[in-house]
Amino acid sequence: MLHYAGFTRRIGDVDRGDTVMDYLAAERERGITIQSAAITFGWRGRQLHLIDTPGHVDFTVEVERALRVLDGAVAIVDAVAGVQAQTLTVWRQAAAYGIPRVVFINKMDREGADYKKCVDEIESRLGIRALVLQAPETAVRGRLEGRALESWIDAVTLERVTYEITDDRTGSKVTRQRLTAADASYATAAAARTRLVEALAEVDSQIVDAFLGVDGDHLQVPADDVRAAVRRATLANRGCPVLLGAAARNIGVQPLLDAVVDYLPAPTDRPAPVPLDPEAPLVAFAFKVTVDAQRGPMVFVRVYSGNLRARASLDNATRGGVRERAMRLVQMYADTAEEIPEIPCGHIGVVLGLHHTRTGDTLLDPHHPSLHGVKIATKLNKATHPPRPVGLQLHGIAVPRPVFFCAVEADSPRDERPLAEALAQLQLEDPSLHVSFDEETGQTLISGMGELHLDIVRTRLLGDLKVNASFGALRVSYREAASREAAVDHTHVREPSRAAMRVSVAPLPDNDDNAIQVELSSDIPELEDDTVRAAIEDGINSGLQRGTLLGFPVARTRVHVDSVQHFGVELTTPAALRVCARQALARAFAEASPQLLEPTAHVDIRCPEKHLGAVLGDLNGERRAHVLSLGDDAEVSEKAVVAEVPLAAMVGYASALRSLTAGTGSFSMEVVGFGQMPQQRQQQVIRESLGYNPE
Repeated sequence: MLHYAGFTRRIGDVDRGDTVMDYLAAERERGITIQSAAITFGWRGRQLHLIDTPGHVDFTVEVERALRVLDGAVAIVDAVAGVQAQTLTVWRQAAAYGIPRVVFINKMDREGADYKKCVDEIESRLGIRALVLQAPETAVRGRLEGRALESWIDAVTLERVTYEITDDRTGSKVTRQRLTAADASYATAAAARTRLVEALAEVDSQIVDAFLGVDGDHLQVPADDVRAAVRRATLANRGCPVLLGAAARNIGVQPLLDAVVDYLPAPTDRPAPVPLDPEAPLVAFAFKVTVDAQRGPMVFVRVYSGNLRARASLDNATRGGVRERAMRLVQMYADTAEEIPEIPCGHIGVVLGLHHTRTGDTLLDPHHPSLHGVKIATKLNKATHPPRPVGLQLHGIAVPRPVFFCAVEADSPRDERPLAEALAQLQLEDPSLHVSFDEETGQTLISGMGELHLDIVRTRLLGDLKVNASFGALRVSYREAASREAAVDHTHVREPSRAAMRVSVAPLPDNDDNAIQVELSSDIPELEDDTVRAAIEDGINSGLQRGTLLGFPVARTRVHVDSVQHFGVELTTPAALRVCARQALARAFAEASPQLLEPTAHVDIRCPEKHLGAVLGDLNGERRAHVLSLGDDAEVSEKAVVAEVPLAAMVGYASALRSLTAGTGSFSMEVVGFGQMPQQRQQQVIRESLGYNPE
């Protein structure tokens, strides 16, 4: 895309490790995208902001925060593998934000490529009407290795689109030829146009009028009417355009760019959180933060209202209105920055000089009407809980809880500070990375979304940030839940402070893995004081972060504060109330027969039939898998196994599967929830974690 738009002179290659967007050393070494990168370029007189997101499930938060600010998306589907598990995950993320999508079926030059099967899966598995805009005309052997599809049928314009494959593999010369009835490919074009118009008729009423206006002749419907119908269906999320290509051969890229302009929405076509008005007070959303060694924190923002100008004052409404100054504004081209005077309404840019802003924060003009009469924070609270939000709040970004963790330790006392600073930087960049300190063991724990996620963190700490540290074994992050009701009366006394309260806990249904209910009795006079209520809530919330079995977060539990005894403002301070609430919750939870909940993964495995027995035997053995389905993928002569497996049993599965299938197996995995752990397994986990049997 960048090459054809005139942004780069040569086309980068993932295998060579010289792509523009994947610029981190770990990305180039592994040939994958780890963190989303943004770039701006023009096409057909439009300015496009392109964000390249990772495909691996461990980096799903990168996809989430990019989708939060995008107007449209291009989903890539493998022509051989079809719709995969992670395709479904990302598709659901985009659907949750109502983002119109275009589908690009890639790798059409590979053996076993079947775009018709992919189209069927798009409709059956993704649940949307596929509007197929192209059809392959022929496959020939050219100067390139393997099969190169050099010409396509455009079902919208009834043209043959031909790519001239030159020795430099650019595929940049594209010619279009109008087909006539005398052409051998006319029947293919007619069939493709008929299918497209009939598919449109199911999701767009106006195309039916155009169809009847030409006496029901699919081929006579004007191309402009077809194009307009595709756009309406796409913007309404009733259908999605489907295009074909072979990205490794640089085939199909220009029509995809045309489809982005023709069918995906402009900012004014999308329902924005606030009206897109350049004359209104500034409203911007911070969707990503990175740290540059020279520039410091770089905050990626989308401006929804007003225009953000350099050196403007901003109030961070999410963090109590703390004021910051946008010292400089830049436009990012992957890892290259170009300074700009302003970020216009509807556009994406980067702000330098914001030291307190984090992912998901709302930035407002200090004179925004929603801030009138609001008490603004003069500085951030350094305690665990930041100031309460003020003014207009844009919808934040949901960050899933981590499911894997490991210990990290500085190699020497002088390495402790660099390690802490490096971890703080990575946390700032990656909100799905959690860092905590275990007071019982004295260890620093880092928690993430998966094996690859934590492996990348380790690589960046040791390689990019040059930290001297050692890492412990990878472990799974469980949850703790009450299994029965319990209540305690607790008094906290630490001279000169004192507080007392009664706290009860009870289990919640298992239909929501992270469900927590905190209730404060409505007939407690002391709770009419906002300071008292806030202190108790803070204490309860703090206690829920660490259960009494192994210190994992509490889930599926209801907490009720039944009574509070106040000994006067001099004795019952907010600090005393917080400590009392936390201690009372810990005692009540310990008496509620707490149990461990273990994360469960939905696993999709593909392997040759001759290895199926070994794979199933491994799953049904110590991995404690529940096999959901067995199927055939006849196109690639593989067996497909779908199972739910405890996540702890999937640690190291990539290596195990390679061994079981002689390197021919592959799998994808997605954490889908938490399940109750068998008692025998729970006792084993507790023994392994504590180093002894607590009984």
